[in-house]
Amino acid sequence: MRTLYITGNGFDIYHSLRTRYADFHQFVSDQNSDLENKIEEYFDFQIDANYLWKCFENDLCNFNHRAFFDNFNHLDIMDEGFKPSQCFGLEDDIVQESEELVQGIKDAFLNWIESIEYPDKAHIATRLLGFEPNSLFLNFNYTDTLEILYDIPKSQVIYLHNNTTDLSGELIFGHAEKQEKKPREDDLDECGNSNRTMFTDAEDAARATFYEFQKNTDAVMASHQQFFDRLSGIEEVVVLGHSLGRVDWPYFQRIASSIPSAKWKISYYPFAAKKELEYDATEMLRALSPKIAMIEIQDLLS
Repeated sequence: MRTLYITGNGFDIYHSLRTRYADFHQFVSDQNSDLENKIEEYFDFQIDANYLWKCFENDLCNFNHRAFFDNFNHLDIMDEGFKPSQCFGLEDDIVQESEELVQGIKDAFLNWIESIEYPDKAHIATRLLGFEPNSLFLNFNYTDTLEILYDIPKSQVIYLHNNTTDLSGELIFGHAEKQEKKPREDDLDECGNSNRTMFTDAEDAARATFYEFQKNTDAVMASHQQFFDRLSGIEEVVVLGHSLGRVDWPYFQRIASSIPSAKWKISYYPFAAKKELEYDATEMLRALSPKIAMIEIQDLLS
């Protein structure tokens, strides 16, 4: 039987890799406290009981552009020396600060992934899974767990969001929101009057971070067209450690439409209620296929 295995972060966690978002927060806190302070000042991140980030990617949509703008806007229009042309300088400053913040987060994320240590294969031998031969692997992670612990050839692994050791582009991560919670006003109001002010362009520049972290799933799928072409003949899809979050739904829907007769097996977290995943992902599961079985990752032990 030809099988497609889809691996998410739960797959790495199962193999004792420290790849939780809480681990990323701890890494940033240890390595770059200035960046940690900036992130917590401008983003509204959900935290766990240890005050560590738990929904990092999704929460990148919660960027407070107003606080960012206000922090760098030191212009006083009531000052007798104020000139409207100074707003251009403010816009340039905000563009630069925004670019530095975005790049700082991207660099920290890459450095964290590169720092993650893999367990000794011998130490987790009893936890290793059994995979069907000649299978395809769609890896949502950035790590080399499949190659290092299972000796899977890279030719059988598709890194949907790129990979740290074979980096052909930036690591792709981010949120799925199409629009900010408080979107920009139209240039004209309902009466045709202008809503623009001398600060409009600078305020727009402050919004850039939200859009820099939008995950463009259409572009990602287009860049992996050859993978979708290889799905012909796949009879079974096994999803291991993926949360089925909304940001990744388009990928699953594309796979399901490419192989509509395939059977699906989807793992759920063994220490959580099975019904919880079924409830949270009801819409997704219905869209995938009527042939779905819920499993635990341990069900695939070799």
